[in-house]
Amino acid sequence: MNTALILAGGTDPRFKMDIPKQFVNVNNRPIIIYTLEIFQSHPEIDEIIVTCLDGWQEFVKVYAKQFNITKLKEIIPGGKDAQESTYHGLQLLKSRAEQGDIIVIHDAIRPMVSEKNISDSIDICRKKGMGVAATYIMDTIMHSGNGKEGYQSLNRYEIMKVQTPQAFDFSLIWQMHERAIRENCMGAWDNSSLITRLGEKVYFSKGSDLNLKINSIEDVEMFKALYKMKDELS
Repeated sequence: MNTALILAGGTDPRFKMDIPKQFVNVNNRPIIIYTLEIFQSHPEIDEIIVTCLDGWQEFVKVYAKQFNITKLKEIIPGGKDAQESTYHGLQLLKSRAEQGDIIVIHDAIRPMVSEKNISDSIDICRKKGMGVAATYIMDTIMHSGNGKEGYQSLNRYEIMKVQTPQAFDFSLIWQMHERAIRENCMGAWDNSSLITRLGEKVYFSKGSDLNLKINSIEDVEMFKALYKMKDELS
């Protein structure tokens, strides 16, 4: 069983719109639906679970029915961060998880994820126990404590930009989360950072520079432009 766990439980005070990013409408569809449709159509995804911001669960249910997201099986409360939201999803699945099950964790606010990104994360996961989408960084990277001045350049050829999807063997990621709780390793911003905080290695799958994460109003406009060009870019 391959389960997609879509994380839609976050809010961002820096996002200057009246509704959460994942529910902003673009061409009469909320951003989360663009994301869900990719997983709905992917042949290797058997079911979808959404961890959702409190007060928005019913909206997801209505949208899923309207846009025929038939693989959506559960909508559960999100946590205070991505680590806690993921753990909520893992707890739901634990009672029925079987050996070899894979969970593909993805941000609801990455609506340009491709079928290839998902497939490669699952493929690497089958070989390595995990497949975390990542790309090389082409810009110059510097340390900065305040965003106003830099004091050390980093070698961009030794740095990867980590994205979602992130596919994991269920038993492995469950063990990582249980260990993190025991060791009080909390507040990780994604599952790859949780694993490295525990001193373990992360295995990468193919990410994409087109796999935009919507963090600002400008990103919404970028998504609109990219989506119009989607067929040409694929």
